[in-house]
Amino acid sequence: MAHSLSFDPTSSGCGSCGTGTTAAASTPVLLPLPRLRPATTAPDEYGRDGLPLLADQSAVALSAVYLDATALPPVPVRGDGPQLESNTQLIDLGDGAWCLNHALRQQQVFGGQLLRDTVEDLRVGRTPSDEHLVRTLLEHGLLADAGSAPEAYHRELMAQEDTKQDVEPSFTLLRILLTDVCNLSCSYCKVIPNVLAPQAEPTEAHRLEETIAFFFTHSDPARPKIIHITGGEPTLFFHQVQHIVTTAERLARPGENFWFVIGTNATLIRERQAAFLAEHDVKCIVSMDGPAEIHDELRRNHGGRGSWRMVDAGVRQLQRAGAEVSLSMVLGQHNLSRAEEIIGWFMDTYQPTGLGVNFMKPPTPDQQDYDQLIDPGHYAERMYAIHKAFRNRGLFLELVYRKLQPFVEQRYRFHDCGAAGGTNLNVDAKGNVGPCKSFLVMDKLAMRALDIDAYRSTVVAQWRKRSPVYYQHCEGCAARGMCGNGCAYDAMVHSGDEMAIDLRSCEYTQRFNRLFLQDLFEQIRPSGPIAPGWWYLPTRAERDLLLGAVSARPRTLSYSIGHQTLD
Repeated sequence: MAHSLSFDPTSSGCGSCGTGTTAAASTPVLLPLPRLRPATTAPDEYGRDGLPLLADQSAVALSAVYLDATALPPVPVRGDGPQLESNTQLIDLGDGAWCLNHALRQQQVFGGQLLRDTVEDLRVGRTPSDEHLVRTLLEHGLLADAGSAPEAYHRELMAQEDTKQDVEPSFTLLRILLTDVCNLSCSYCKVIPNVLAPQAEPTEAHRLEETIAFFFTHSDPARPKIIHITGGEPTLFFHQVQHIVTTAERLARPGENFWFVIGTNATLIRERQAAFLAEHDVKCIVSMDGPAEIHDELRRNHGGRGSWRMVDAGVRQLQRAGAEVSLSMVLGQHNLSRAEEIIGWFMDTYQPTGLGVNFMKPPTPDQQDYDQLIDPGHYAERMYAIHKAFRNRGLFLELVYRKLQPFVEQRYRFHDCGAAGGTNLNVDAKGNVGPCKSFLVMDKLAMRALDIDAYRSTVVAQWRKRSPVYYQHCEGCAARGMCGNGCAYDAMVHSGDEMAIDLRSCEYTQRFNRLFLQDLFEQIRPSGPIAPGWWYLPTRAERDLLLGAVSARPRTLSYSIGHQTLD
């Protein structure tokens, strides 16, 4: 079993996400290891989610953005030689090894003391001694040539996103929250406690039909897209599940690249339901948090009895029928310490196509002290250790993949969620539509009319700014290019503003970034001590080793639902 890296809890904090000055933008930031919260911290300074409690003024600072590309402050330009581009950091890996990291280009060069000295020479305006290294840094975008603006690439990315206010939304996900009700009463459920006016009946058939038609109309037939049926528990109304499937099959255009996914607790799956889902190739994501003694702690029925036995029976019924099955677990205090063991048990027992390991969120906005929440940094360490242990078996861990993919492929990730990118459409049991399921169940950002102009002005024009490329808070952060700024719901829960930084995502993404850098370094480092003059630019093949046999495969459950923003 692979183990996560250990961190010194007494080391200083990263500090790289704080608001920076214009001059600092071109200066490499020396990043120590991220800091774990000291055990001696006063308990009233932090919530159970592991994040500092915010003063009102701090919350405001988390949502400060540059209006557009023209508002990005210029960095002073050197005319007598190259200089570091903005958003670069020199990171001390220890034992004489360093990494020069371009956070936006996702480009890294590793080296010994020579790399460290070269960066210092460039920072103070001296001519570095190694011309070959300097040429390599120029060729791969870590340096701006004499007279060129160091922030030009940053501005180019912002300008690219600026144009989206005039772009037609192109949906890749239709999530149907078919019902508000469920036969279970899981203690961390976000749906039931947040629905302001639950209704017993599912979404009406005619509303489902017109929403599916709207979804297809405003999407590209060839682009991969998902119709995701969830709830509540959708199999309570299996006749409506059947109606969704047959209606979408009828309305699909020639060459329509779409597939069905159902999220279910599987407790109501019998032979008839399993046969229909298998026949129509409906991919099944089943919620299970571990073996019975763990699963039943938080996932019980309304009578307080554990649900594992019925879930297990439903999974096996689906597999006998030939349906594709993935498992989805929520990682919290109830199973964190046994996470690797549980996933190994999942793999050996059920051989799932994919595995969702979800970061537990406060069930309602006023439950930041929910006792099952876990520290974001610990979550990242545990998740990446699991990925390393199972990557050569092809296990698709959705949240790890969506952070690791842009790092490996060296592509900037504008948004972590399709809701911010204008690709997600949700419809609830009342027939209201909106970009985000978490807000929709609270009757926020909910629209009755199927109006693409209203969707564009409500979502794309505002939430497109939920990208780290705009946020002043993200200046100097080494993880800026792979982040996407997490979840608007989490931002609202923690700071009261859905446009603010998602701090939990911020923390675990920074930790992921550090783990990725260390892992990449281990793939390419020479044997023995690091020679002072050694330096190396990793190849794509060496970067691919971090993914192993894992890939996103459309029309399977090895694919992100609502977060595949790099397709």
